[in-house]
Amino acid sequence: MELSKNKIPLIIAQVEPPQNEGSGDYFYRTHSPGIAMAQDDSVRVINITNQHRHKTEIMTRADVLILKNICDPDILPLIRGRKEQRKLTVYEIADDLNALQTWNPVYFFFKNKQNLDLGFRLASSCNALQVTSPELKRLYGHLNKNCKVFPNQVLNIPPEKSLKKDSELVIGWGGSHGHMEDMTEIARPLINWINTMPNVSLHLMCSEPIWKLFDALPQNKKRWTLPGSLDDYYNFLKTIDIGFAPLKDSAFNRSRSDIKFLEYAISGIAPVMAHIEPYIESVNVGKTGLLFKNSGELIVNLNLLARDPSLAKDIVKNARQYVLFERLELEHGQDRLNFYREHLKLTNRDKDEIAKGNRWFEELSKREGASINERHLQLKATRFENLLHDGLLAMQIHRDMQLAFKIFEEAAALEPENYLTFMFAASITPDPIACLCKALKQEPHSIRTWVLLGEEFERAKKVKDALECYESAINVYPDYELPHLKIGTLLKKLGREPQANQFFKKADMIAENLKNLNNFVAEKDLHNLSK
Repeated sequence: MELSKNKIPLIIAQVEPPQNEGSGDYFYRTHSPGIAMAQDDSVRVINITNQHRHKTEIMTRADVLILKNICDPDILPLIRGRKEQRKLTVYEIADDLNALQTWNPVYFFFKNKQNLDLGFRLASSCNALQVTSPELKRLYGHLNKNCKVFPNQVLNIPPEKSLKKDSELVIGWGGSHGHMEDMTEIARPLINWINTMPNVSLHLMCSEPIWKLFDALPQNKKRWTLPGSLDDYYNFLKTIDIGFAPLKDSAFNRSRSDIKFLEYAISGIAPVMAHIEPYIESVNVGKTGLLFKNSGELIVNLNLLARDPSLAKDIVKNARQYVLFERLELEHGQDRLNFYREHLKLTNRDKDEIAKGNRWFEELSKREGASINERHLQLKATRFENLLHDGLLAMQIHRDMQLAFKIFEEAAALEPENYLTFMFAASITPDPIACLCKALKQEPHSIRTWVLLGEEFERAKKVKDALECYESAINVYPDYELPHLKIGTLLKKLGREPQANQFFKKADMIAENLKNLNNFVAEKDLHNLSK
């Protein structure tokens, strides 16, 4: 069946760690692009987490697999298998993983260099890499020759604001508690300025500690809205005339997207944004917004807009027009599809193969937790996935091992053939070795489980068994340095330094090869895909 290049049917799977589905990050980076791509009648999109019970099936079968901030060695052989089947795998880096702030939920995970290196290895092993901003491409583009920036876009267009009937001017901001330092820096100058302006009030959607920064502002000059969903945030924006966005000049902030500017702009708000990378390129100063480098410039800009309503009106109009003409998600879904189709290099699809894929998608849409919107499918967490999440939370955060054990027991009863339950529960069971062996019975290609079992055998002083486990991990995927390092370290403890050095040398060679291959490995993979 001959098809034009831009109509090649695709099943696209977007996979990411579990997160709040009401968050802006999920909406803008996963849900919104998925909806936009599914507007193409030849495309089906599936969204799942990397703990979903159907993840292996979906990740294996999808034509295009997008891995967002995934850090799991068990994905390495899956990527290799997909390349052998001429399927496309794309890694997504959505944040500066080297500069995560301490309040970020994954800060301690990626603070571990082993996890960080694994994430970069996965990015390099994929056919392509996609990022959210030019700064992230500058930082991480070297990981994969095929690196593309897909900026955040606006999916839903709120109605245009009606003309105000009063002279009150509302300035405002909404954001997470992670912006405490940003807000602390501008709080006092902002309070002083608002107190000099009889018709100006402040609306904030924020945590209580941030709200308390403005205790000195009279009650009749401020309004507090508790943080909520993205819909709640857009409703909050309806109350604002001028939106400001303080953002300290840090490595993490420089790699953020410009989504707050877009949210203000599409909502009919005059944007006053920090003079930092996410906004420098987007804001046309004096046309679609204003920029400030410090609290003094913030006040100057707010004062300018407050005293010149015609300027504020023009900025609001121009900013909204910019989003409507340049930054709508539904207008950019094809950009992603073109990139994927270009690198997938498919020119022919068998008619029966297409029909089989569509039937599989329809079957998935009938499974538990499925939320279907025409050609866009989200497989939400079921009882099983929620139990995995709650068990890890009880174990790692609350340190309640008894509760965690009960939760994992229930999860194992629901899905007795899923290896994740046994792998997660191993460290809190009376017999971790037996538990990990159960996991390997379900998934013998799990690199992570082989390594964990090797570590347990080491603790039990069963050296031969430990070495065999690490060797099994190498047999599953030879080009992952961790099992080589594990064997080298164990042999060194045993005084077998010449043998140990061979494994250390191999690990160094793998790491060095990865750096050298970054310049041409993707090109080689794409050439193979076209054969």
